[in-house]
Amino acid sequence: RAALVIDWADGLGPESLLWGYQWNGQATGLDMLLAVVRADSRLFAHLGQYGWGTAVFGLGYDRNGNGVFSVNPAPDFDAQGVAWSLSPNDARAAVDPEDHWREGWNTGFWAYYVKASADDPWTSSMVGVADRALIAGAWDGWRFAPGFASVPPGVPVPAPVPEASTGALLLLGGGLLAWARRRSSP
Repeated sequence: RAALVIDWADGLGPESLLWGYQWNGQATGLDMLLAVVRADSRLFAHLGQYGWGTAVFGLGYDRNGNGVFSVNPAPDFDAQGVAWSLSPNDARAAVDPEDHWREGWNTGFWAYYVKASADDPWTSSMVGVADRALIAGAWDGWRFAPGFASVPPGVPVPAPVPEASTGALLLLGGGLLAWARRRSSP
């Protein structure tokens, strides 16, 4: 089991959300990010694949859960909420002002943080998301860094996952958060 935290740092609460992820065998940070986006119909990702690795351009979330999420200009999201392109757009914004969307390349970026367990402090990842080998209990965190000023993700709350097929993600995320709080209590 591992945890994924996304912090939009946009002033729309809650800014920092938590999802859980389970896997068998080997998995990377990218495997986790893609699996969570594909499992949560409210979560969206705009990614780029380059020779040097995978870039996270934009991440979004349908905060009000109305089932309508779009950004303008729209990347080509597939049916599972993932768009791949080589065209980041720092001016891209959520159409619904209640939704989270942050994208950056020239004026900010998605900073990638990791920690081996809930009790550890966040550190900047020394490898890209596709090269990050997950270990049991690991946490991966993304926080948008406007103006390239990055700080670790804030304290997350479990993301409400609306689909019954992804209820396990919500339970795992809530369980990880409860476990982390119990371990950090004196």
